[in-house]
Amino acid sequence: MFTIKSDHGLSEVGYDKIIEWARSILPEGNRLKEKFYAAKSMMKPLGLGYQKIDMCPNFCMLYYLENAELTECMTYGHSHYKPRTGREKTLVAYKKLRYFPITPRLQRLLMSPRTVEHMTWHQSHHAVDGVMVHPSDGEAWKHFNSLHPHFLAQSRNVRLGLCTNGFNPFGSFATPYSCWPVILTVYNLPSGMCISPMFLSMVIPGPSSPSWNIDVCL
Repeated sequence: MFTIKSDHGLSEVGYDKIIEWARSILPEGNRLKEKFYAAKSMMKPLGLGYQKIDMCPNFCMLYYLENAELTECMTYGHSHYKPRTGREKTLVAYKKLRYFPITPRLQRLLMSPRTVEHMTWHQSHHAVDGVMVHPSDGEAWKHFNSLHPHFLAQSRNVRLGLCTNGFNPFGSFATPYSCWPVILTVYNLPSGMCISPMFLSMVIPGPSSPSWNIDVCL
């Protein structure tokens, strides 16, 4: 039901109506959650949450780990929090980075019997000279292996590709805005699968582009 809701843009009200109908034809005592909110609460412990990390609006630093308690940017002195208005008690940061931890997602690839057997494919497949069908056939991959033999020794060590690009989530006719998702792909998997599990690892908010300062976020 969550997949159908996502694929077809179903509203919460529409979701609840379908669940109401489904419960009416199921036996009494069934455990189907009555409302979208209750179903969402059940899905939450699956470990697909994200962390909010405050950052300077100039993309020069993150308020993270040892810098989490700072009240202003170390580079330009820009305030960490917006000025309070009225009787507000909660401090609101100027900008927040959304980080989706990659570890639990990789753990699932190695826990599932349908994917774990493919996590060593990059090392076991037979390459054909002069033909590149996978990143592992390329010179850059082989050069990395020669520099890091200890990493090469365990074929299940995970190799990731990172890509990112900015887009305007409000459409081309809206006020200029640049939001940057950071995507990770798993290169351990076979050619037909390595772009299938694309992990959203980070969302860098706008309205301006981070440009070269994206390294601060990465």
